[in-house]
Amino acid sequence: MITVGIYIKDSVTLEYNRVELFNDEKISVNSSIQNINDLSKTYTDFSQTFVVPASKQNNKIFRHWYENSNDSGFSTLIKADAYIEIDTILFRSGKIQLESCNVKDGQPQDYSITFIGALGSLKDKFNGLYLKDLDSSFYDITYSGTVVKNKIVTTTTSSDVMFPLISSSRYWNYDSTIDPTNNISNTVYPIRYNELFPALKLSSVLDMINRDSKWNINFNGTFLSDARFTNAYLYLKNAELFKANFNLLVDFASSSGSDPFTSMNYTTETLTISDTAFGQAGTMVLKMSLDFTTSGFPFDVLIYKNGLLLNTVKRTSSASTGLFTLFQFITGVGDGNYNGNYTFKIQSEEQLTFSNTVISAQFTDVFSSYSESDYYQSVTQTLSNTLPLKNYFPNIKIEDFFSGLLKMFNLTCYSTDGINYTIEQLESYYTSGQIIDVTKYIKSDNANLNRVKTYKKINFEYEKSESLVNVGFMSANGVEYGSLLYNTDNDGDEYNIKLPFEDLNFSNLQDKLQVGYALKTDLTKYIPKPIILYDYNPTALTSLTGTDFWFNTNVTGGTSTQHTSYKAFGQELLTGGVTYSLNFNIQQSTLTNEVISNSLYNQYYENYLDNIFDSKARLIKVSGILPTSLLTTLKLNDRLIIRDKRYLINTFTTDLTTGEVQFELLTDFREAV
Repeated sequence: MITVGIYIKDSVTLEYNRVELFNDEKISVNSSIQNINDLSKTYTDFSQTFVVPASKQNNKIFRHWYENSNDSGFSTLIKADAYIEIDTILFRSGKIQLESCNVKDGQPQDYSITFIGALGSLKDKFNGLYLKDLDSSFYDITYSGTVVKNKIVTTTTSSDVMFPLISSSRYWNYDSTIDPTNNISNTVYPIRYNELFPALKLSSVLDMINRDSKWNINFNGTFLSDARFTNAYLYLKNAELFKANFNLLVDFASSSGSDPFTSMNYTTETLTISDTAFGQAGTMVLKMSLDFTTSGFPFDVLIYKNGLLLNTVKRTSSASTGLFTLFQFITGVGDGNYNGNYTFKIQSEEQLTFSNTVISAQFTDVFSSYSESDYYQSVTQTLSNTLPLKNYFPNIKIEDFFSGLLKMFNLTCYSTDGINYTIEQLESYYTSGQIIDVTKYIKSDNANLNRVKTYKKINFEYEKSESLVNVGFMSANGVEYGSLLYNTDNDGDEYNIKLPFEDLNFSNLQDKLQVGYALKTDLTKYIPKPIILYDYNPTALTSLTGTDFWFNTNVTGGTSTQHTSYKAFGQELLTGGVTYSLNFNIQQSTLTNEVISNSLYNQYYENYLDNIFDSKARLIKVSGILPTSLLTTLKLNDRLIIRDKRYLINTFTTDLTTGEVQFELLTDFREAV
């Protein structure tokens, strides 16, 4: 009999306490990383729910959860860190979820708990947050027309943040007759820098997750340093038109006036307002005035109370704006609904400079007696020209974005400690495992052989795109750009592997000048689904031999410059003399006109599916009793030899108390490595 130990971390003492078990309780753990019956999903360890006694020790661990009047009871809102040992050797790390407690005659009898493996907790860590909730400050850039221009026509080696030539406002072309005002080969109608949205490397997005201390996550793996991943970018577009949104919190330096009804104090960037003992009913109005060095530019004032956005006021800059209202409170006796900490952010598309800022708090009670306190900013402030990338992230949850990457590149993700998560391309994952002969541990010659579930069609799809170029491709070809309808010639159902991304089809204007359009067929603007792009040549500019385009580093006016080379973005990557594509199907490049055979399907799915749908493929079920040394070291990418045949592990279920393992194995026809 194997000795099983289950340890749960106490959220207060941070110590791990051992759970007492029933002597005859069967504890089974199912293990699977990628199940062939559901090709697009990555799995993890978990157990069937099992039962432990309501002993003195367990009642202490679960803090008498059965008694809901206990204020410090065991939380079922979050899962507790846990690990399982067999014969004192670590078997799995993960989480424990308390499911229920059985109470009889007022006395607790037992607890039902579920063990969830390390990968299962990753979704819990993301907790429904969106990409925009990530801290982008490490990758935020200084933003100006010159910076954008250099990233397009000067920088040969790509950086973390780039600016693909994708139009969101007008139909760039080379037509000097029918549509001359959008002819970017004309110096009068250049591409202007503020037409362009940024793009951020996928590796940088994962790094932003790594850097967030609240998750305590570290992504690693050889694929994360592969050129096919490191040169892929997430297009940052969540609005129809780009707005720079330069901003700065107002800094306060002095105050004047007095107010018998409120107490007001300031620190550098914060005003604290609180009701006094008078508690009068009346109206509290916050007002502001500023002096700008340049006039006629729109700006916003964002008013925050206790860190939450209270109101936004839109104004236009002038030498002296005069007092204007920010917010008004109607308050009753003792309400104090205006109590709180206030900050004031000035925001504009222009890098405005302002001074002589006044924040005026005016209170009028029900008897019409008036009082006022003014707070001044005596220093001159200029809006920061740092571009906060988080303001432009597409609207997608982190978990959906991460799942989409796994599907796109057919990746697997696994962890042994809930902190370090290894991401590998599935075929690389399998070939890096051991080949182990387990023949002597299999219980008998009896095996249950099953056919592998087959599909007559597997659809590899992106989200439907509204871009006028994509719509034209669909109309001409009857299939969405970048998608693949894979026919297997087998019986079965259809199966869909769909990414949460849009595959933008680019247009070759002339002589390798490749541009994209976030425009519908009627040339109206739209906000696309998240888009993944490749930097075509990460170490060089793409040269134009008989073509040029004009670029301008000013919002309006200014001098345009002519260019015959640029950083090309699209669906293809040239690295090591080989071209790769982000399309699932074999597609002709819009940039070079070559046929790109290294598609997503060809690179990441073909070998995997060929092994599954081989005519000799079998799914067998066998059982055996493994020694503790093998139970604790067996990995899901290990390939097993039983007699003269080799198998992949599809799933295996371990009875931890006996060491008996139920295997579901798939015949493996890969070359042994």
